Amino acid sequence: MRFTAPADTAPRPAVDAFLSAVDRSMNSNTLLLEFGAEVPVTPDNRQHLLHAFLGSDLFEELLRAADRLRGWHNLSDHGDGGYEERPLRRAGFRAAIRPLDGPGLLARLEWMLCRAPSPYRQHCSAADADRLVRSAVHELLGPAPSSWGFGSVEPDFLRSSGYFSGEEPLRPVYFDGGDADTATLLHRDRTCCLLLTNGSP
Repeated sequence: MRFTAPADTAPRPAVDAFLSAVDRSMNSNTLLLEFGAEVPVTPDNRQHLLHAFLGSDLFEELLRAADRLRGWHNLSDHGDGGYEERPLRRAGFRAAIRPLDGPGLLARLEWMLCRAPSPYRQHCSAADADRLVRSAVHELLGPAPSSWGFGSVEPDFLRSSGYFSGEEPLRPVYFDGGDADTATLLHRDRTCCLLLTNGSP
């Protein structure tokens, strides 16, 4: 199975505003990966396709590129050697998908801003969250959001910092092992987006 990076890199200010708001609310290094599949993605094949994408070199490349683009640089070499050579994915992952409908997606995104763990008490107001979510969804999904499919993905596919488990981390890491770890899949035809959050006190 082949996957491609997006050709359209036009600025998306509403999406960027949403990602930054999630950063503040959840103390997260929020990332959005966009990629294309060689076949249309459907509820019947998306588990297989997502598993293949997460095991691909492109996933690692897009993840590191998104980390740099958002200014985190947590997944790049910090001088202790080996960062760029170490795979980020966790062995034996499942990345099981639980279906979401349109209202479920909106509720999930609003949860990130209003009710998710917020170590520094930076939740948005309900009005601001509604505005941020609806603007980002419109900008990302376009005028026909009902043509998209959505799913909540088990966040077990990237190495953990060990913050909650006490395990010794092999850096670079992304997830923290707590309730702020989320992965959300959005797809239409051959276009896919994967929204990732993390966060710890």
